[in-house]
Amino acid sequence: MKSHLFLSLATLGTLLLMPPSEAFAQEEESSPITFGPQRAPVMIGPTIGASMNFHSGGFRTIAADENCPEYGSGTGVGFIIGASAELSIAEKSSLIPRLLFETRPGSFEQDLPPAYVPVPGSDQPVPQTVRAAAEVSYSLLNLEVLFKQELMQFGTMRVGVAAGPSFGFVLGGDLKQMQDLLTPENARFSNPNNYPLENDGRRLVFYDGEIPSKSSTRFSLKLGVQSEIGLFGNSWFMSPGLFYDIGLSDVTEGENWQVSSLMLTVDFRRAF
Repeated sequence: MKSHLFLSLATLGTLLLMPPSEAFAQEEESSPITFGPQRAPVMIGPTIGASMNFHSGGFRTIAADENCPEYGSGTGVGFIIGASAELSIAEKSSLIPRLLFETRPGSFEQDLPPAYVPVPGSDQPVPQTVRAAAEVSYSLLNLEVLFKQELMQFGTMRVGVAAGPSFGFVLGGDLKQMQDLLTPENARFSNPNNYPLENDGRRLVFYDGEIPSKSSTRFSLKLGVQSEIGLFGNSWFMSPGLFYDIGLSDVTEGENWQVSSLMLTVDFRRAF
């Protein structure tokens, strides 16, 4: 429901920026593909996409606990949905504002040094294999403005580069940090601090909740390449793009934890 609301607001805001319809009057129908006087000055439509997200820097949920490792990097696949517009400013240049709902999840894993754990029915501890893991959910409402410059054209397909700033409102961010006992199979965690247990005592959950000291905003720089392909007699066009979003601000206020993303998006825009 939130994404539908964001899409409606973005479309309404873009329509309010459009000049009167008389400004578009031409002898022939406007087209998003044709350069020159027939190129439509305003185009709007939906955006969809996916992202590969790279978390870097590091965080430790329980700083005073030496058994709680510091995570340095993690990855996750997210999705993108929203709306975009294109405002022509020159024959081969334009501005592309986009309002997007994005998820930027991440998974972290780290093997701990060997140790010993008790085994039911035995007085002697045995060697253990333990893996620390963390799962992060992270979502944003991003407003970005890209400057696009067309470089070449192959028939009806145009190719260009685009770059610009992005400002995000953090809508949600949760973190679950745990340790999994891999071997031996009949061992269980000792739990003197009474942390929550899962998987029949073989998973120890250190933290499960909102990211501590989470920043409420995020800034980044996005750059990439984008092509345009005409659809339905060039009254619409499809614009696939490959972008890299470089995080300039931290996920939390007290740690050097950042998120950057490789993004594949497809804009569908209609000429007016």
